[in-house]
Amino acid sequence: MFVIISILLVVLTGITIYFIVDTKKTQTVEKPPYVPEFQDEQLQKKMLREAQICTESVMTTFDKMLDYSEGSIRILDQVINELYKKKSLSQGSLDRLIVTFGAYFGQTFLNNQSGMWFQHPNFNLPIIFSPKALFEFSPFEIIKQKFQYIEKYDLYIAYQDLVRQYIKRLNELRS
Repeated sequence: MFVIISILLVVLTGITIYFIVDTKKTQTVEKPPYVPEFQDEQLQKKMLREAQICTESVMTTFDKMLDYSEGSIRILDQVINELYKKKSLSQGSLDRLIVTFGAYFGQTFLNNQSGMWFQHPNFNLPIIFSPKALFEFSPFEIIKQKFQYIEKYDLYIAYQDLVRQYIKRLNELRS
């Protein structure tokens, strides 16, 4: 009788441990990105306007044209390099430039790939989200990196890397 009770206790303990470990495994599995239920048209317009401010400012200040092509990301990179060499920027000016240049960078991705601006609940600034690829990124973080590492950080390479990640994600979801 003692042997049967001992075996039952061992089996019950094993089952309990199995379910505890299994529960922890499912909790650590990466959750898919937050998927918005609708597209916020006001946010789309606001970010497009911010990107247009960038194109107008670059044209008037640097006499360079940004046309939302992938190649124009190189021009944006040059503009940031020139701007950083010419002026010492206050934190307020830097924050404003990050928003303006980030909006242009993000809008260029949207125009050439797909997605939308999305105000994610975990971020202060909107992000780019592509429901088709379940792909998201913050163009503002990329611009911050550029200002942080000025000469060592190339926006065009960062953009091409994003496009590669996006296409890879699309292909993964298709297969």
